Amino acid sequence: MSRQGRVWKRPEDDLWAFDVDVNPPGAKRCRRERRGFGTKGEARVEMEAEKSRYAAVRNPTTRTVGNYLTEWVEARVSNGRIRQSTARGYRGIMLSAADWFAGLRLDRLTAADLDRYYRHLLSTGGKAGNGRSGTTVHQTHAVIKTALGDAYRKGLIPRNEADFVDAPRKSTTPLSEMPIWSADEAHRFLDAPWLPAYRQILWATAFGTGLRRSELAALYWTDFDGDRVTVRRARTIGSDSRPQESAPKSKNGYRSVPIHPGLSQRLEEWRTVQAEQLFEAGLGPQYMFTNSTLGPWDPGGITHFWSSDARQAIREGLVSVYMRLHDTRHWYGTQLFAVGTDLPTIRDQMGHASAAFTASTYGHSDAIRARTAAEKVGALLWD
Repeated sequence: MSRQGRVWKRPEDDLWAFDVDVNPPGAKRCRRERRGFGTKGEARVEMEAEKSRYAAVRNPTTRTVGNYLTEWVEARVSNGRIRQSTARGYRGIMLSAADWFAGLRLDRLTAADLDRYYRHLLSTGGKAGNGRSGTTVHQTHAVIKTALGDAYRKGLIPRNEADFVDAPRKSTTPLSEMPIWSADEAHRFLDAPWLPAYRQILWATAFGTGLRRSELAALYWTDFDGDRVTVRRARTIGSDSRPQESAPKSKNGYRSVPIHPGLSQRLEEWRTVQAEQLFEAGLGPQYMFTNSTLGPWDPGGITHFWSSDARQAIREGLVSVYMRLHDTRHWYGTQLFAVGTDLPTIRDQMGHASAAFTASTYGHSDAIRARTAAEKVGALLWD
């Protein structure tokens, strides 16, 4: 029997198979067999790939886990597989993993190593020694699994060790328990006398459309058509750490969102105010939303000022809980669901990549409809 491997046809099922040595030098002989190939050529190609994968064990690489994970992220950025905004999150994941695994060689990483790392993240791996959420660790596992899958396909490791680790469970919070403001709280916040006009209109549009911050920042006045806004692009952070315009998050991100006449009127009033400011500064109209210096918003700036304004609203007693900027999307989707909007329409309005995501987010929110019904009945008696 050849130590280089052999390919043969199995008489019992008329399919092709191969076996090949996979043991490191000096170890007891061990052969790996795989079967079920339709042609001899398919079996031979896979046998050579298997030999290459195990060559990483027979001829160990000095590449560490940290080095590989870092290189993997940058390669994905350079070939356009992920956005810069996504890359920043990935880099954070890989930096944490690199610190934990220190100088561990890539080919010596085991499923037990990954399991210990995930337990560390869940227990004390967050800020100030607090554990990270199950959702965060689940995402970490997904990214590492993808990276190791690429290493396996390139023959750098004999198998993807992440395949043999149970993915940490996501943290789940029922939609009815998410910290979102009531309609009255949203009204009080948007009407706060200390809120400047350029931010007031931005937050009003976030509530009234459910757009992402990158989509809001990229809206031009040509995207506003009186009774709707059309999402054609997103404003994100590029590889040079500067804002840039790019395609929406997914193909479903291209969409027209109908707006209420009240929001349409606010936008028209803002257009007049903004035009006067731009004229005085010698600038022409372009973006729908501009910051205090009349320049376009960048995503980080939007988040910063939302956080500041939301916390001010808590101090002023206008709202009862802190709500993230992204939760204005949940607020919008929740209101759509509460008034009986069907899930496909919510998906289209929100720009979700799949109907399954919409269903998982809003499809089990019977408590929202029940509360809405109770309020309608109560209004007959007490309003």
